[in-house]
Amino acid sequence: MPESAPPGQLPRSVDVVLEDDLVDVCKPGDRISVVGVYRAIPVKSISSAVTGVFRTVLVALSVSQLSKEVAAPALSHEDIKAINELPRRLEPSDLLNLLGQSFAPSICGHDYIKKALVLLLLGGTEKILQNGTHIRGDVNCLMVGDPSVAKSQFLRCVLGVAAYAVSTTGRGSSGVGLTAAVTTDHDNGERKLEAGAMVLADRGVVCIDEFDKMNDADRVAIHEVMEQQTVTIAKVTSCTSHASSHTSHDKDNHVM
Repeated sequence: MPESAPPGQLPRSVDVVLEDDLVDVCKPGDRISVVGVYRAIPVKSISSAVTGVFRTVLVALSVSQLSKEVAAPALSHEDIKAINELPRRLEPSDLLNLLGQSFAPSICGHDYIKKALVLLLLGGTEKILQNGTHIRGDVNCLMVGDPSVAKSQFLRCVLGVAAYAVSTTGRGSSGVGLTAAVTTDHDNGERKLEAGAMVLADRGVVCIDEFDKMNDADRVAIHEVMEQQTVTIAKVTSCTSHASSHTSHDKDNHVM
C-alpha cells in the first residue's frame, strides 16, 4: 500500500488494462487486488506509426475489491478491553476532554482545537434517507491563526493518527489537481480521467496546508466535495460525476 512505503521512497505505479466485463468494476480511490499478465506493448505515435519503444502494462484477468475502510491498527485483547471500558467509566464530555489531551501532547494549549480534530477523525453518522437523500456525516475543519502557532504541526499529527490520510498544499494545487481532471493519453490520443487528492482520499482525511495561497476559482472547486460528497467534471460536451466520501482538513494563515 502507498502508506506502507519506506520513508523517502515514492510508491511505484503500473498501468492496468481492463477489458470486457472488468470495465468499471472499480473507481479512482478504491483499493483493489489485481491478477493479470505482465506484457510489453508497442507505443503508437499520434500518426498511428509504430515506434521502437515499448511500454509495460498489466492486462487484468481478475479484479477483487478490498475493504472500503482502511485497516485499523492491530490491537491486543487488553487494549480492546480498556477502550470498551472508557465509555462506561467516563461521561461523554470527560471522555472528549481525555481524547483531546491525548492528541498532540507535545503542543501546549489549544484544547478546543484538539477536541475539534478528535471529532474530525471520528466523524459523524452518514445517513441515506428513503427518498435517496444523502446526509454527510463527515466534519470539515478550517484552522485560522497567526504564523508559528502550530497549525502545520496539527496537520502532521492528523497525518500520523489517521488510518488513511493524503497531504497536499494550497500553493501548488489547482482545482483539477484536488478533485479530478480529464487528460489526453499521449499514446493513443484518447481522453482519460485522472483522480485528484480528494478522490484518492476516499474514506480518509485530506490535509491542505497553506489554504489561503489557493486561487478563488480553485477553492470553489472543493466546495462541492465538502458539501455534496461528489466530484463533477465537465470537459467539452461530457459531464461525469464521481461519489467521494472523506473529511477535509484545511489550514489558513490569515489573522483571526
